[in-house]
Amino acid sequence: MRHATLKKRAELVDLIIDQYKHVRAQKNFPKKIVAGVVSLLFPDSNFEGRGAFKEVHAVHSRARTLVLKLSNKKSTKRDWKVYRRLPPGIRNRYFAKIYWHTKYCALQKYGKQTHVSEQELDKLRKRVGKYGLRDIRADNVRKVEGHFKIVDANPS
Repeated sequence: MRHATLKKRAELVDLIIDQYKHVRAQKNFPKKIVAGVVSLLFPDSNFEGRGAFKEVHAVHSRARTLVLKLSNKKSTKRDWKVYRRLPPGIRNRYFAKIYWHTKYCALQKYGKQTHVSEQELDKLRKRVGKYGLRDIRADNVRKVEGHFKIVDANPS
């Protein structure tokens, strides 16, 4: 699927979530309905996992497997800010590329979960620490296209 098609479907997910929250007079992110909506709009997607704030679904583009991260708008916006905080010259070298984001969704390269040595973690922490990125731990690092890259971080 093309990135533009994925984004249009993600915007539809945003609309459905907003309507659900409005009808239910709910402020919280409706985690329970997200999986059903994603399986309808992205039939070839696979559920990858869930964290405290995010739900991750693998979606397929032409050349690679990407993930659609779904969470509340504050968390999605924070991820985008963290990614954009890195200078363009090194951004995609140390952080898995985020192609775009909508209100509740972000499309990102993800890679394979693998063992990350303490030396590799220290190297990543030193490279991005001066830009205010924190929470660089093995769970937040994956092997993307042969390189260890951060897939999730927090700003300081």
